[in-house]
Amino acid sequence: METHQDLLAFQVALLEALNAHYPIDHPTNEILSRLKADPQLASFEVYLNTFEDRMVEVAAELVKKWGQRLETSEN
Repeated sequence: METHQDLLAFQVALLEALNAHYPIDHPTNEILSRLKADPQLASFEVYLNTFEDRMVEVAAELVKKWGQRLETSEN
């Protein structure tokens, strides 16, 4: 079972991957490949396998337009 820290690491990695690949100049599977290659995120592989290309593309667009990372004491 994932811990709070595991989930936090996943969320940070997902947002960074989505933000780093915008605009989408490469296939969206590169974002998923980056996430799946991260050993810290191994427990999320089944979940990542449910992501569809269009969903990843839209998520990257939304992160670029609306995403903002707040600095907190936990970062």
